[in-house]
Amino acid sequence: MFGLGFTVLKDSAAAQTLELPGTWRMGGTYGHSWFVDPAKALSVVAFTNTALEGMFGQFTIDLCEAVYKGLEK
Repeated sequence: MFGLGFTVLKDSAAAQTLELPGTWRMGGTYGHSWFVDPAKALSVVAFTNTALEGMFGQFTIDLCEAVYKGLEK
């Protein structure tokens, strides 16, 4: 079985995320996830063995929030 997800962010407020419009994400069902925020010149990659959680679950939300909050310091 293989799965792949790809998104491009249009509206940060509607998506309730700290990412900026134009950010793109990819992930696979074996638990990998990455996003690129061109406006911040930021690339984040995470490889886990958490299956769908690592692709689009709470882990990806927590990771994104931690990265952006770390940038604020």
